[in-house]
Order: sequence, then structure tokens, then C-alpha cells
Amino acid sequence: MDGGNCQVSSTLYNAVLEVSDLKVTERHEHSNSVPYVPKGKDAAVAFGSYDFKFVNNTGTKIKITSSCDKNYVYVKIFKLS
Repeated sequence: MDGGNCQVSSTLYNAVLEVSDLKVTERHEHSNSVPYVPKGKDAAVAFGSYDFKFVNNTGTKIKITSSCDKNYVYVKIFKLS
């Protein structure tokens, strides 16, 4: 499956959307659709121009874990007490 850096940032973006009080402050869509997330759910990154950024407004620390296999990237975000 295609991807690379943008597959990681897109997977992180979708995980961020699932956590209340995480606010996306910068995100850019690809000019074409990508195969690893539904249309409109991508977050393109490119050194020196495009970035994906978010702010933690949860009032607590968060923990981000990630892993991958041959075809997929997985990201989980946990609020810590």
C-alpha cells in the first residue's frame, strides 16, 4: 500500500479527531485522493511546507502509541490521569 510519511500523519490525524479537546491547528489535504484513508481524512506533510499540528486542550497529559505492519499504520491516543 502507498503511504510513507503522509500515511503516518493521516493516521495520527484520524486518531486526534477521536479525542475530545485535541484541536487541529494545521492540516493540509492531498490534491488527489489517497488509498489509505477516506477522502477528506488525510493530512499531507512535506518538509518545509506542509505540516500536521494539533494542540492538547484536554487538561491532562496524553500518550500516543503507534505501530505498523507491512500494509497499515496504527495510532492510539490515551488521556493520562
